[in-house]
Amino acid sequence: MLLLETHHAAFVRYVRAMTKDTEQARDIVAETLLIALERFDTLRDPASFLFFLIAIARRHFWRLRKWSGVFLRMETKHEELVIDPAASQDLRPDIRLLHECIAQLPARQREALVLFEFSGLSLSEIQELQGGSLSGVKSRIARARQKLAGRMQERDDVEETDRGSAVECIEIEAER
Repeated sequence: MLLLETHHAAFVRYVRAMTKDTEQARDIVAETLLIALERFDTLRDPASFLFFLIAIARRHFWRLRKWSGVFLRMETKHEELVIDPAASQDLRPDIRLLHECIAQLPARQREALVLFEFSGLSLSEIQELQGGSLSGVKSRIARARQKLAGRMQERDDVEETDRGSAVECIEIEAER
């Protein structure tokens, strides 16, 4: 029980970021905990319990996704579960934009980024989960960060252009 309490928050953050749907996240967390309880005797090192949970959740998520073949968008009413309610109202649009841009990343890059940045897994743990080499994991995270920065910059440029057009319209109306 102590193992679960220690890693529960990071595990739930990972599952919510992976699914982008609160109800599906709850289902996967519950199913993962049930499977983990049944297979607890196969856990070799208690220090890798978070890794154990994430591996089970990841397999279960991909199995569900393979069956459904549908990407689920996060419902607006559930954004508060991902966006910190204590965050300033000024930051909420930026955080929402960040999550939208993360959702557009390729699956393996998104997963590596979320595992590293949100769940706090080490590069070697991500390598064990995703397979491949350590340099491959580093590359996926670096590419994800680059794409994320580029997409967010593109969105900022579009918003600034829209704001500039609005200011021009106001100035023209004021001159009349």
